[in-house]
Amino acid sequence: MTDDDVAVFVRRATPHDALAHLSEAALSRATGARGGGALVEQIFGVGVDAGQVVDLVDAEVAKGHVWIAQRIEEIVAGALVVDGCIKVIWVQPTSRRHQVATAILDALLASEDPPRDAWALPGDRATKSLYESVGWKARLLTMRGE
Repeated sequence: MTDDDVAVFVRRATPHDALAHLSEAALSRATGARGGGALVEQIFGVGVDAGQVVDLVDAEVAKGHVWIAQRIEEIVAGALVVDGCIKVIWVQPTSRRHQVATAILDALLASEDPPRDAWALPGDRATKSLYESVGWKARLLTMRGE
């Protein structure tokens, strides 16, 4: 049996879910991407490190803002949704290209209070394509002079 044969289950995260590995890996990838540092600042504040992000994600879990996708017992992806906006979807590298992000997005759109907006980093074609697959269109681009 392969990962493709195992269904992905999407649900809101609970305080009992171990998300540190996901939070730290997502932070590492974001800070290495163009615009990632600004995204992290926008979501969590200035100068956040890996330890702080784990605590901040835990706080978002308590507010009901974090969704996860899991295969059997393993949490393979997460999404942060605040005020009708998907701030980030992150999938572990070994689970990418297996429709995990699509499963999260479908669950979010079918939820009681579906998101209306989503953020994507500059050059992140995969994330933009994901949102376009449900008919969303880019409507805002933030330019920054530095």
